[in-house]
Amino acid sequence: MITNRVIVVFSDDWGRHPSSCQHLVSQLLPTNRIVWVNTIGMRSPQISLYDIKRCFEIIISWLLPSQKHEQVQLPQDLNVISPIIIPYNGLSIVRKFNRFSVRKKICSIMKEYGMADPIVITTFPCTCDYVGMFNETIHVYYCVDDFVNWPGVDLSLISSMEDDLIKKSNVVFATAEALCDAKTRNGKRPLLLAHGVDFNHFNSAVGVKERPDEFLKITWPIIGFFGALSAWLDYELIVKLAVERPEWSFVFIGPVDSDISALNGVTNIHLLGKIPYQQLPRYAACFDVGIIPFQVNELTKSVNPLKLLEYLSLGLPVVSSFMPEVVKYAEYIDIPRSLNEFLECIDNAIDCDSEELRNKRIEFARNHSWSSVAERFSSTLLEGKIAGLNSEIRTTGTF
Repeated sequence: MITNRVIVVFSDDWGRHPSSCQHLVSQLLPTNRIVWVNTIGMRSPQISLYDIKRCFEIIISWLLPSQKHEQVQLPQDLNVISPIIIPYNGLSIVRKFNRFSVRKKICSIMKEYGMADPIVITTFPCTCDYVGMFNETIHVYYCVDDFVNWPGVDLSLISSMEDDLIKKSNVVFATAEALCDAKTRNGKRPLLLAHGVDFNHFNSAVGVKERPDEFLKITWPIIGFFGALSAWLDYELIVKLAVERPEWSFVFIGPVDSDISALNGVTNIHLLGKIPYQQLPRYAACFDVGIIPFQVNELTKSVNPLKLLEYLSLGLPVVSSFMPEVVKYAEYIDIPRSLNEFLECIDNAIDCDSEELRNKRIEFARNHSWSSVAERFSSTLLEGKIAGLNSEIRTTGTF
């Protein structure tokens, strides 16, 4: 494992929701010093309640940086910062300002704490302008989604920025085979680094009998989903499932960041909202079946759902829409191709589940922990399995 290094990370807001990058970097925290940079996503804000609320949260983090974490005990050797970053990267003056703001903030904190020669990890194409700014020994692009197919983004701009980032980065990791295919440039193919699971966290709720209050008035069987209610969910499928099986309860846990009006009025669909991550396993343990009802399109063909292994850590039967990355789990989950098959798979999961099957799922998940992913990530850098190093990035130094 990488030790005694400074690591600068550009990713989702720390603690907002545990992303794959946060899980990975958490494994490196005990033996390294981390500067975590809360960054703006790819979309330019729209006039919507979600975007207005999100913009307000970001502005507060700029003006009152300590308030965001005052009630959260951050791990030792973790510094979380929120430089002022404007999301309208299509404007050259904005990109110039962002480069100045980010460099000033990060260099300031590195100087304050005597940090030098960092490893830089980024998950966002829009950070392409920051490569080489911090005298980094190596720059890593950890590609977790096919951002050029995200809804609501300037696809031409993001594609151009991602091409630039891939070209400049010393190594590119991708979380799915389809992503590796899509991000291959000039014969340089990203290295596959599939998601892991916070196994002990989710498995801790197995066997817990006490139900959260929200479930006391919800009838069994419970068909559950946790995660953001985003644009890539198949709301048409969800409604049809609920209408076809009125005796089932469909429970959704997570923040809403898309139009979910299609779910209105369906009496056996229950929206519990966002639940703190620490409490999530206790809620999910109430599910009889975990579902991943994603649309099947260009975006989701490269998705490796974090929740799949989290469901399996709880021993839950899993029914997922067809996506190439879930096929590798076919021995442990069901992957229907139609509404009727989806219904049949859930019917079968409810009727035929057993302690033996649950234990089989749990043991599979146990072998896919985030610690093992971090070991693979580290060994790749330690063993120098990196081709096409960019001469503009410092590649000397010890790990």
